[in-house]
Amino acid sequence: MSETLILGLVFGFVGFILAALALFFWLRTRSFLGTAQRAQGTVIRMVYSHDSDGGGGYSPVYTFRTMSGQVIEVADNMSSNPPQFKEGQIIDVMYDPENPNKARINKWFNLYFVPLLLGFLGLVFGGVGIAVLIASALGYLN
Repeated sequence: MSETLILGLVFGFVGFILAALALFFWLRTRSFLGTAQRAQGTVIRMVYSHDSDGGGGYSPVYTFRTMSGQVIEVADNMSSNPPQFKEGQIIDVMYDPENPNKARINKWFNLYFVPLLLGFLGLVFGGVGIAVLIASALGYLN
């Protein structure tokens, strides 16, 4: 097998895996939203965390009250720099009524960033893989 064919297959395979992960996370988000309850929450603090590159980001910690009156505190897993929220800010929260600790901030970015990023990367890698395979089959690459 030629190196070009291997390269095309590897890029195509990585693109397929990334696209499959994007679909998985998108379907998981849609499923969550289909059963989630809505509540109003309040950002109580922003937590700064360092990453391995020496940078970092701010993640909101927020509270909300469930339909049954239970107060829940959640540390969000999305971070940004600069901070996306301010302490005391009122936010819209979606939570699982069976497990209220499974909550997400109801903003497009927080819900769909991961599937969108993975889908984009899947298209890029898959597109490169297909282009390399086609160019190789047509004799443009040795």
